[in-house]
Amino acid sequence: MPGDERGASAIEFALASLPVFFLIIMTIEFALDMTVDVTVQIAAQAASRAGLTMSLPADGTSRADQAEKIAKQYLGNWVNAGGTLTVTQLDYVSFSNFGVSGYNAGSGPGNCGDVEMYTIQLTMPSFTGLSKWLGRPTLNYQRNYIVQNEECAS
Repeated sequence: MPGDERGASAIEFALASLPVFFLIIMTIEFALDMTVDVTVQIAAQAASRAGLTMSLPADGTSRADQAEKIAKQYLGNWVNAGGTLTVTQLDYVSFSNFGVSGYNAGSGPGNCGDVEMYTIQLTMPSFTGLSKWLGRPTLNYQRNYIVQNEECAS
C-alpha cells in the first residue's frame, strides 16, 4: 500500500550493515597484520644481538641457527597459526660490498670482522580471508639486520 513504511528499517539495516561489517573485518585484519609485523621486528632485534659475537654458540650450532632459534621463540605462535619462518645469512665481508652489482655474497658464518646480513621472513595466510579477496593469498613479513663480526684478537 502507498505510504506503508513497515519493513523500511530492516531494509536500511541490511544495506548499511554490509559496509559496516566489511569495515570491522578490515580493522581486525589490519590490527593483526600490524601485530605480526611488530613481532617480526622484535624478533629481528633480539636475534641481531646474538649475531654480534664472533664466537659460535656453545651448543655447536651456527649463528644463523641461533638466530632462527631466537626468531622461533618470538614467532612460534604465528608459525603454529600456519606461518612459515625462514632465516637466512649472507656474508658480505665488508660494508663496501653491499649494493655492488654482481657481488655474490657467501653463506656461512664469515671470518673475523666480516659483515653479515640476516633475513627473517615470515609468510602466512590471511587471518580473515580478506587479503585473498584483494589478490594477496599470503602475507609476507620480512626484516633484515646487519652485524659485523668481532675483530679477532691478535
